Amino acid sequence: MEKEPKKQNVKTKPRKKKKAPKKGQEKLLSVLKTVCIISVVLALLVIAAQRFGDITFSSVSDYFNTLISGAKSGDGYPYYFESLAVKKVLPIEKDLFVLSDDAGFVLDNTARTLGKEEHTLSSPLSVSAGGRVLTLDVGEHSYRVQSKTKLLYEGSFPQKLLTGAISKSGAIALASRGDSSQTKLTVLNKHQKEVFTWNCANENIIALALSDNGKRVAVSVVGAADGELYSKVYLFDTSKNDPLLSLSYTGIVPHLSFLSGDYLLVAGNKVFELYKGNEKIAEEDLSVNTFSHLYTSDSKYAIAAFSKYGSASSKIIKAYDRKGNLLFTVELNESIKGVSTDGQSFSVLSDNALYNYDREGALIGKVPIEAGCILPFTDGKWTYVWTVGGIERFKTNRIDEGEEPSTSAPEEITDNPFKEDAN
Repeated sequence: MEKEPKKQNVKTKPRKKKKAPKKGQEKLLSVLKTVCIISVVLALLVIAAQRFGDITFSSVSDYFNTLISGAKSGDGYPYYFESLAVKKVLPIEKDLFVLSDDAGFVLDNTARTLGKEEHTLSSPLSVSAGGRVLTLDVGEHSYRVQSKTKLLYEGSFPQKLLTGAISKSGAIALASRGDSSQTKLTVLNKHQKEVFTWNCANENIIALALSDNGKRVAVSVVGAADGELYSKVYLFDTSKNDPLLSLSYTGIVPHLSFLSGDYLLVAGNKVFELYKGNEKIAEEDLSVNTFSHLYTSDSKYAIAAFSKYGSASSKIIKAYDRKGNLLFTVELNESIKGVSTDGQSFSVLSDNALYNYDREGALIGKVPIEAGCILPFTDGKWTYVWTVGGIERFKTNRIDEGEEPSTSAPEEITDNPFKEDAN
């Protein structure tokens, strides 16, 4: 018999256990990862800001403040106000700014409250642009600017304030009572340095608009002569004393809005004109119709409503791109409360329904609404509706079963003065 081979005793070294990283090291690695991620995101945001010009440092700050605050979310929509003392709801980028009697705060897309700032203003008025909100006390001296997450600064103006405007760059324009004139215009840059003033000797300033870079300001004033009201509109370059443009109208012209660059919309009851620089390049024929509503988005697309033959219950809806080119026209046989756009979708709130259209004027959404609705705000996937008691939210492309479009088909644009010369 063969002998079995003897088993050799092979000595093996025990494997060394890997040392677990110390808690301090884990914390350091976590911090380094977070710093790397934030650095990459910040670099991308800076590149986007340089390329597109639509991102401000305050919006970057807001982004990181929101990021640091964690993944908390609100209770969702509908959102109900704590009281009925809400004076205004405004879009602030993709969120909503709510102005009440004693505070201003932002609601994000989950209805979470951001940047709540209390105030003691007796007659507050708010306007927004580029992720900032200017709030001033009409008839008093105080004003403030806040972002989505914090108060940026407060100020006290020497004269009593009337109205204001804010640009994407952070510049603000303030209309006030004058010392040696009826009213006065003052433009401050984002550092609160005064860069332009203009005294209006005999008329009252009722509307202001600033270009995105804050270097051009449009002013509408109203006065009276021979028992009739008249308006004048001026366009200024803040580096020059004399106006680039001076216009005169009968009646009141309370709506001024900059589109892209130096394209300016001027609107009133019987006025709807488009200017490029100091040249009028187009106007709507309002010989039989009257102007009703206008909304211009941060993306500089616009939507306007006109009363057909002056009727409150028959509207003509027109949408315009960043240079005032007419995109579509539809008619709606209902009275309306407001219009809105984000540049992709165009919303109309009537007494009975919320309508949404795409850029070609095709109806992509229609939902019935209840009484008490005030204004719509569309933002891509969602359209918000400010109501007496709170804020409702609907999918932009939602069409309820049984809801048939009651608007006419978009008109084919064959003769378009807003498109012919605006390029």
